Amino acid sequence: MKKTEGICEMCGHYVAVRQKSHIFDGRNDIPDNILMLCPSCHIIFDTRLKPKLYKALAASGIQLPEAWSKSIYERAAEASALARERKKR
Repeated sequence: MKKTEGICEMCGHYVAVRQKSHIFDGRNDIPDNILMLCPSCHIIFDTRLKPKLYKALAASGIQLPEAWSKSIYERAAEASALARERKKR
């Protein structure tokens, strides 16, 4: 067993279940693109940190994936609204 196995890479707590969180969407083949997070930190990363980091870094001129500009909940709500709109047609 590796020394970091079972440790959340964000909060540092040992957890029974860790989830893969992609830093950048669509780059699944790059090992450094994955954070192994506990479920709580995974939600925080996707819903709070990514959008805030996007705004701060974009203001500094650093280009980030557009997907970071909104939380996963905002993106899911938009996708649901779009699906409902398509269904009406």
